[in-house]
Amino acid sequence: MDKNEMKRISLYLPQEIIDLCESDIDIANVKSRNQFIAKAVKFYDCYLHKELTSEILAPTIESAVGAKIDLSEYKLSRIIFKLAVEISSLMNILAGAFELDDQKVRKMKHRVINEVKELNGWINLEDIIRYQNGEE
Repeated sequence: MDKNEMKRISLYLPQEIIDLCESDIDIANVKSRNQFIAKAVKFYDCYLHKELTSEILAPTIESAVGAKIDLSEYKLSRIIFKLAVEISSLMNILAGAFELDDQKVRKMKHRVINEVKELNGWINLEDIIRYQNGEE
């Protein structure tokens, strides 16, 4: 007999259990009472044998982790957008306040890139002020 082949059996259940099956078919993502009961029996069997198989755990964990990642991604993208707006505002203010030629801007950008790489993204305003004042 094929593993997925269905076999008809007689089953006597209290009306309360039948009502639970009917009301939860959509939640269980099944199409019939038979599928609902088969899924419930498999779950209970795993519970009895304390073998939470990947059939039960993997989709649940995947769903929970996926939701957390989506939320984190959304929050990070909003923060990055706000930061980009602030940096753009600051750059426009500085460009309007100082007359810098292209060569000075390129030299400064090269130095800043190397500095950020060296410091692994950790920048300090006091260090920048000392550098700009020629103290370093």
